[in-house]
Amino acid sequence: MRTLHPLLALGTAVIAALAVTACNNDGGTAPATPILSQVQAESLAKTVVADVAGEISTATMDGSSGAAMAPSYASAPVSPSAPSQCLPTESPTPVADADNDGVPDSVRFDYSGCVISYPLAIDSLSGTIDLLDPTKLTADHAVERVFTDFKRVMVNLVSGAKTSVTENGTRMASHDGTTLHSSETNFRTDYVYANGGTAEHVRTWESIFTADVAGSIMPNTLLPSGSWSVNGTSSWTRAHSSYSLTVTTNPPLHYTATCTAAPRFDAGKITAVVVRGSETMTVTIEFTACGVYTVTRS
Repeated sequence: MRTLHPLLALGTAVIAALAVTACNNDGGTAPATPILSQVQAESLAKTVVADVAGEISTATMDGSSGAAMAPSYASAPVSPSAPSQCLPTESPTPVADADNDGVPDSVRFDYSGCVISYPLAIDSLSGTIDLLDPTKLTADHAVERVFTDFKRVMVNLVSGAKTSVTENGTRMASHDGTTLHSSETNFRTDYVYANGGTAEHVRTWESIFTADVAGSIMPNTLLPSGSWSVNGTSSWTRAHSSYSLTVTTNPPLHYTATCTAAPRFDAGKITAVVVRGSETMTVTIEFTACGVYTVTRS
């Protein structure tokens, strides 16, 4: 067991996770016994945690404005000097909303050329997110988001290290004031690490968020504090080795909106049953404090 410290890198939660994932001794083919070393298990854990945090970052963004769909950095470290959000190009304009529920019938946000500067890092965004209303004639908060080569690149200005994450796939979501449901089918995330290594995570997940305070979920604002449950299957490929995962959360992850460390979970447990060929291993990711978790194998 090894305790992982809070992720303190600047930028999105996913990029922050990548910055510490690329261990030099994580390469090569995983040994037959065990199927994952501790280092490899921690690499897998960072991928799973980053992708859970990535779902949260756009969970309530269902408005028609570019500001609403800009990356919210919901799980990144909070700083009073954080830069303003990057505004993508929106089309078409004006945006149609047949049922007047605040969710556009169809609008595309293009992030090409979007750059965000920090004191010690630069984030560059590209690709598109299409936002659609799957229930165009029903006033509700159902929304479909289609990610096409949505890429985030972070360059550390001190070390020159570059990491990136690229997302492709569709997320469906709906919510009321207390509960949010999210799902993704064959959603793919591709990682490039600072040492040049790569990984791929393709997942089919169902997620449910329940706010601590009933009625506190509002459209186009960051999620309030609450519990986040994730269940589903995925495949993870790293260093030419592929693994099948079954992911559950019990107890659910507790998301704390005021947390200043990424990711903003302070309790809860993710269990990933990992299978490769005839071998099986369970990787447990348990949060012990805000942004801090342990990874164990069994």
